[in-house]
Amino acid sequence: MRFKNTIYRSAPWLLLWVVVGLMIPNAVLCVTEQGCGWGKAANIAIPLGVYLFLFGLSRNTGRTALLMIPFMFFAAFEVVLLNLYGESVIAVDMFLNVLTTSYSEASELLASLLGAMALVVFIYLTAIVWGVLAVCRDAALSAGNARLCRRLGIGIAAVGAVFVALAYGFCHRYSFEHETFPVNAVSNMVEAFNRAAEAKAYPETSVSFSYRAKSRRPADEPEVYVMVVGETSRALNWQLGGYDRPTNPRLSIVANLTFFPYAITESNTTHKSVPMLLSHLSAENFNELPRTKSITSAFREAGYRTAFFSNQPPNGSYTQFFGEEADRTEYLAAQGGVARLDEELLPLLREELADTTYRKKFVVLHTYGSHFQYRDRYPEGRAHFLPDDFIDASADERPKLINAFDNTVLYTDSVLCEVINMLDSLGCKSAMFYSADHGEDIFDDSRGRFLHASPNPTYYQLRVASLCWLSDSLLRSEPRFKQALERNRGRRVSPQKSLFPSMLQAAGIVSPYITRSASLVDRAYAPTPAVYLNDLNQALLMENSGVREADMRLLKPYLAK
Repeated sequence: MRFKNTIYRSAPWLLLWVVVGLMIPNAVLCVTEQGCGWGKAANIAIPLGVYLFLFGLSRNTGRTALLMIPFMFFAAFEVVLLNLYGESVIAVDMFLNVLTTSYSEASELLASLLGAMALVVFIYLTAIVWGVLAVCRDAALSAGNARLCRRLGIGIAAVGAVFVALAYGFCHRYSFEHETFPVNAVSNMVEAFNRAAEAKAYPETSVSFSYRAKSRRPADEPEVYVMVVGETSRALNWQLGGYDRPTNPRLSIVANLTFFPYAITESNTTHKSVPMLLSHLSAENFNELPRTKSITSAFREAGYRTAFFSNQPPNGSYTQFFGEEADRTEYLAAQGGVARLDEELLPLLREELADTTYRKKFVVLHTYGSHFQYRDRYPEGRAHFLPDDFIDASADERPKLINAFDNTVLYTDSVLCEVINMLDSLGCKSAMFYSADHGEDIFDDSRGRFLHASPNPTYYQLRVASLCWLSDSLLRSEPRFKQALERNRGRRVSPQKSLFPSMLQAAGIVSPYITRSASLVDRAYAPTPAVYLNDLNQALLMENSGVREADMRLLKPYLAK
């Protein structure tokens, strides 16, 4: 190939820059993923052949480079995720996270990924600017070089096709669609948009659903039940779960409180985990989500006044639709707005409890919990574990990150105690159930993992904080609840399976959708094998879900309970 005097006018150099940039994710995925050799070879040959062939179709290399912008988008997204998680292709759940994440939450995350963002801007923005300059300067491949690109592209792609055939013949469960980048990324994006469209149609698809729920207790008997949905609170950092720091000084001395140290979530993503917490669904029947309703509707059917108060902005997800099923729905943060402190939910709860119009009440509090950026989740004057002034999200800053995370747990301890105090002061039958949706990686080991929602979950993302508190009045009326909780507190718990039946049984509500063997207030409770809801919405046994061997070793004592 002939090179011209200035690099920016050199069509061959531009071609090389773009192709190498596009192939970076493929090269890294061949190292990080566990597929077979033939499949990895195909993941290199097929895309490389296609890119070369496309550049060979036109001598106008700048224009071709600009037409490659969609491929650059996927490559840039993948490079950022590889930097964050160290493995895996852009998942369906990751695209859905983009669609349902607020501006403030996204900006907090991107601020922690400045290094990766700078890298992709350098690689791909350079390619785009270079492409524009090449178009303006009429930089073009020679006819011979264009022909060479076409021939090389066809030849390399043909070899790749042979690799694909060998992969299907000799590799267990090989899938070209799922193991070739960017084909898998495009496929996942299409699936994400299909799921988003399905969620948008939820009000129509769920309209006929009914829990057929009825209360067994007198209609004039006062009762109050509160479900608190936590965010990103891993059990590893809870004093109640054996942590050596005093992160739960108030909850630790509360009577009638039961902490479940062996709670394992069925999803490490908010948009899946929370709808399961708020309904009778779990990983095994998650695909029924468009045709079901929330626990709020079950309580409403049973004659309860219901309220949904959220510190997370509405985002068009199932969680928002579930919240709107309540008699009263309020958000502290507007669409795309900045989250407030969780304690600002308490006046709304206090106001609801003070209303004497209704005898039976059910309230959901959707908190922001321990979601990154940690320092924004608690008042500056309430920071107990110091220093917490980390500069960025990095392994070097881990001690400060842990201090800040522990401060969020300490703050949650205070908020939950205030909820319990409000209920306790009523003197009636009442209960509070709490569970986080998932946990979080905080540079806990040599892998340097951070945050949650990674395509392959970790031990730190799967172990969640979960607890309940029952009032004296309720326990006097139903002493069997206390016996059941004492029996079940040392057993493995799936909050997604257990919160719904436990709360309804505690409230004396009957429904054909209550599974007694999943209820923590029932002596019939019996944990089923732990499962994980993967990116394709398949309920897989934990050991077959993509959890790495190092994480399985840590999970094993909890899965055995």
